[in-house]
Amino acid sequence: MSKELPLKVRMDVRDLWDSSKSSVNDSVSALNKILGHTITPRVEWNVMWTDLKDRFPDNTIFVPTVVRYTIAWYERLSGRLENDAYEEWTEKFLDVLSDGSIRKALSLHIEPAGPGVTRPSTKWNAKLATFHLCVPQTEPVSQSKLDSSFDKDFENLFNTDIDAKDDDWADVEVETRTATVNPATISSPYEPPSVVRLPVLDALARPLELFTSTGPYILIVEERGGMIVVQCSHEPSLELLAAYLNKWSKSNPNDSDSLKRSILKVELVESEYCFGLMDTLTVERTMARNGNSINPTIILAFVEGVLGYKLTNTMGSCRTYASTTLLK
Repeated sequence: MSKELPLKVRMDVRDLWDSSKSSVNDSVSALNKILGHTITPRVEWNVMWTDLKDRFPDNTIFVPTVVRYTIAWYERLSGRLENDAYEEWTEKFLDVLSDGSIRKALSLHIEPAGPGVTRPSTKWNAKLATFHLCVPQTEPVSQSKLDSSFDKDFENLFNTDIDAKDDDWADVEVETRTATVNPATISSPYEPPSVVRLPVLDALARPLELFTSTGPYILIVEERGGMIVVQCSHEPSLELLAAYLNKWSKSNPNDSDSLKRSILKVELVESEYCFGLMDTLTVERTMARNGNSINPTIILAFVEGVLGYKLTNTMGSCRTYASTTLLK
């Protein structure tokens, strides 16, 4: 491996990609058991890093992102092959792979996407008998968008009239195909539940990236005596609220000129779940005031009016909000 790659990138390639115990290897093996073919993932790490490094100033998430995209590719393909609703598609897929001109050693080439591509995409190159996974020069995408993108591309994998680089497909709903059933044969209204594969652990981003790019966001505002506590799964929401309250904070007129503390103390609190993630905001007085509670209306108005969260539940002095809109 080239020493031109940052040390952290080289370490991650060794531990998360090359290792026989990696989740990528597990996903390749799982697909092989379903398909009967091994599709080997291949990456030119020097080329990938050269083209994408500007989008990864934090190089600690570069290889994990490529790993996440790759695992998602194998998982979505495995899920499609196991789903009876895609029986016709599966037959076509197997027919293509059983073509005598197709080499037994199939491969998935992970490479930088061309200009203008804004989502991960996949395509099939019939001439070379290779699959391609194209990584765009964008911020890492959410798991839901990643899954839906691959689902749409797989649906049209062998349709040469579809341009895999057309990002409009990212927002097009794909019709779920089900077997035709004769109404006369239906003996009960029961419908079997749909089956969705859980994501592989290593396919999930770190908490900060995962809960920033995955909805819904959950926010709780609770009045605890002389304190207001705001808990949120979306750290940037808490940071903006804290910055706004601190910017317009009112100084305590009873403080000495040397102190001039704000009447309210606004603090972000690090999560107990993981290092470096702020998931709690506390608001309390710097000096006691007869045990009176703090007026929460400014915070509630900010949560709904500025951040766009919607109230979903109220229980006593505790209010729960949610947002299905992803915020940047």
